[in-house]
Formats: sequence, structure tokens, C-alpha cells
Amino acid sequence: MKRNKEMKIKRNTAKEYGGDMAKKYYLVTAKCGHVRKGNYIPVVFAVEAESGKEAAAIARQIPRVKHDHKDAILSLYEVSREEFEKQALINKHDPYLKATNRHDHETLSVLFEHRIQPETRMDKNKAANREVSNNTMHYGKERIRNPRKWLRMNEVA
Repeated sequence: MKRNKEMKIKRNTAKEYGGDMAKKYYLVTAKCGHVRKGNYIPVVFAVEAESGKEAAAIARQIPRVKHDHKDAILSLYEVSREEFEKQALINKHDPYLKATNRHDHETLSVLFEHRIQPETRMDKNKAANREVSNNTMHYGKERIRNPRKWLRMNEVA
């Protein structure tokens, strides 16, 4: 009997101090990919979580979201349950999220093409963003990878 009383006391204190935190509802706008190189589509996801930080982490792991981008989460705000359910229903009928294969994606692309935005992030590893030095050698339009070797092989006698 005494043990049951202690257990009830422990349960009550855990609830009072946030041991059993209530779930909150968030709308998280994330960058989604697979829409040509250097582009993204912002999609609003309905996420249920204990905190905003957790909601952002959950949204980042949703398929199609650009996981490797630091700026993948564009915005996050807490909403009521009605708004949460409304957004979940909108996502259920979204043609971009409905496409399950490449053929569907190409067929339905007409419906979401107006939502495509250019990527703002500059990736240092991409060749297009690297500056070409002035001392590169070319043979016609082709860049010579190893100029010393090329000169030795094509030496005029």
C-alpha cells in the first residue's frame, strides 16, 4: 500500500515538471529538391513535436528535404491543431509530394513549376562557383589538365 502511494506521488511530480510534455503543433517551411540543378521548392510541412528545435530536426529528415543544407529550414512557427490538420490535408493533395517516381514527377511538373525557386546558397565545392586562374592552358576549347606533360609530349623538334 505504501509503495502505491509513493508511485502516485512520483508520477504527479514528473508531470508538473515537464516529464510528460504535451506535443505542440508546428508548420515548418523547408527547401525540397529534385527540381533541376540549383533549384528548390519551398514546402510547408505540418510537424508535431515538443519544441521548435525538435520540429526542425524532424522536418529535416522528411524525404525530399535538402538534408545537407544548413539553410534547409526556411521558417518555423507554432500553430493550433486546426491549422496543423489543414496543412496536413493540403500536403496530402500536393502534386509535388504525390509524385512517387520520375515519370510522375515529369508528368505533374506542370502543376508545380511556378513554385520552383533558384538556390541562394553558394557551394564552394561546385566547379561553377570556383574562379578559373588566368594561367590555365587550352588546346582549342579543351582545357589542358597537366600543361608540363602536354608541352613535353607535343614538343616541336
